[in-house]
Amino acid sequence: MKFLVVAPWGNPSMWRRARYRIELRHKALEGLGEGEVETCSSTKALAELLRRRGDVKVLIFGLDTVAQPAGGRTPREIAEEKYREWARALGVEGEVVSLPGIGLFHGWRYEGKPLHLFNAAFYHILKTAEELKPSFIVVDLTHGVNYQTIAVLYAAVAASVLLEKEDRLLLYNSEPYPAEYSAETCIKEAQRVERREGVPQLTALDVRQLQDAVGAIRLLWALRRLAPLKIDVEIQSPELRRRFDKVITSYRLLASGAAALLFPKAKFSGRAPEFYVPGEGPGAVPEPRIDIKVDPDRRVVSYGEADEMYSVAVALHYLERALDELRAEDLVSFLNRVAKHYKEIGVTLTSIVVDTTAKQLGRMVKAAEALADKGVLKRIDGVIELSQLEAMVLFERSNRALELAASWRQALDEFAKVLSGEMERKISDRTLRNLLAHGGYSHVAVEKVVIKDKKIVEVVYNGEIVSELVQRLKTN
Repeated sequence: MKFLVVAPWGNPSMWRRARYRIELRHKALEGLGEGEVETCSSTKALAELLRRRGDVKVLIFGLDTVAQPAGGRTPREIAEEKYREWARALGVEGEVVSLPGIGLFHGWRYEGKPLHLFNAAFYHILKTAEELKPSFIVVDLTHGVNYQTIAVLYAAVAASVLLEKEDRLLLYNSEPYPAEYSAETCIKEAQRVERREGVPQLTALDVRQLQDAVGAIRLLWALRRLAPLKIDVEIQSPELRRRFDKVITSYRLLASGAAALLFPKAKFSGRAPEFYVPGEGPGAVPEPRIDIKVDPDRRVVSYGEADEMYSVAVALHYLERALDELRAEDLVSFLNRVAKHYKEIGVTLTSIVVDTTAKQLGRMVKAAEALADKGVLKRIDGVIELSQLEAMVLFERSNRALELAASWRQALDEFAKVLSGEMERKISDRTLRNLLAHGGYSHVAVEKVVIKDKKIVEVVYNGEIVSELVQRLKTN
């Protein structure tokens, strides 16, 4: 079992020793019960208790405000160095990440925003979890500064949604240290605070954007369960908007059962429809841009604009990755993976439809191979190419391959009339229903099927027809 302990820290030089009593209440942690550790940090107490059950990785989030720019170095560099020293002094092994500061410290104004902290913490939690693959995410809120604690908490919740660990997210915050106890601080460090007269001005920080970010992530991640939701998010960036629309369209196709259109080896003649194709590969988790600038004349540390769409970009990344897991090199295998996914999430009817189409396509391949063996169809360098009409005949009569060998021309003539009638009709809801009834495989939309090594390795669709069907699906 592996644990990722996430801990926002303020200023460890102010902490005092305590006996931390911790209860682990989760059915997967039965037997650990509770423990008590005398230490200067609840983070260490948690880590020690969890190590009785498995491996522990600690991710410490500090604040730039514990340092000030000096010697050409940013407060970020100095702060992370200080937190590493404090962690060693406290006996806590962990990775340190300093977050943007907010407010007036050491005569410097730190102009961070809560969203800066959320974005950075969100990224680092996901990045660390990707490497560790934790069984649990454990958040220790005891030592954080007010706004920092809120940002890290929201970031941990958002990350747990995308990592599907919400039921394994443990949150801890100790009781306050009793004022009547006068224990010395654990770290002996001179406190140099410049005293000022008067009353300071404090900004009441609006943290609503953090809730908006988590809400957007929850809404988008519901698509993973193929919920047929109509989702829209106000996005200013044309590039992100296009990416958003492509991903949403792909999930809408999946939710409707039109999986065959998403086959990664599919090609489109004419106009290609706009959707995300499994296997395009989103790469690594995108990192938020935080541009630290130090203005020594004004004594200001700024961080640039906080990206309000960062959470959306990350959610899209994970949705793309979920689609990539369905990738297969041949159509039947692809549909089998999709059908299995439908079944696992409880969409039984659609699973049956896609599974039936996959089996029928499998029989079509066997029939094509049999006809090629008899010389009825051409096989060149091991490849059989079926025209739209040939594919239609074989799909509909796949269980009568031997009869087809003797009456191939007659079957082609018979189905040519049927196909002609279908093609003459305008694209309608009837066409769409037929598409969905066959898992996204429609004779009207298919122009060519390529078979190699007894597998459908390529399908060429009529891009204009598919685009119109996709648009009709969006508006229904």
